[in-house]
Amino acid sequence: MSAMTQPKIMRMDDARQTVMRLERGMTSHLVGPADGARNVDVHINHLNEDSGLGPYHFHRYAENVYVVLSGVAQAVVDGRRYLLVPDDVAYLPPGVPHAAGSAGFGPAVVMEIYAPAGKDFNIIETPSDIEDV
Repeated sequence: MSAMTQPKIMRMDDARQTVMRLERGMTSHLVGPADGARNVDVHINHLNEDSGLGPYHFHRYAENVYVVLSGVAQAVVDGRRYLLVPDDVAYLPPGVPHAAGSAGFGPAVVMEIYAPAGKDFNIIETPSDIEDV
C-alpha cells in the first residue's frame, strides 16, 4: 500500500469526545483530520438543553450538513431561525452565515458533516432582527 490514509472502521459509541466550544455539550469525532481525512470531517454534537446558539459565523470554503438525530435543534441561517426535528437535514453552502444549537426543549443530537475539513470558522455579529420561519 502507498503512503495513503488508512481506512477506519468504528462504532459511534467508541468515538473520541471533546467538550464543545462554550461548553454547550460534547462532540463525538467520527472521521476527520486526526484520522488523515483532508476532505471531510464528520462528528456528532450532543447539545445540552440550555446550549443556546453557538457563535454566528460563516465558512469561506466549507460546506456544512446538519442531520438531526434526536431532540429539537435550532439553526439561524442568514438571519432566519429554523426549528429542526429528527430526520431534518440542513445544507449550508460556503459563505452563508449561520449558528446552531439546542432549541431549549431538551438535549439535541446532531450529526454534522463538514467538507473540506480544516479550520474555516469566521465569527460575525449576530443579526438583531432574526426572523422565525
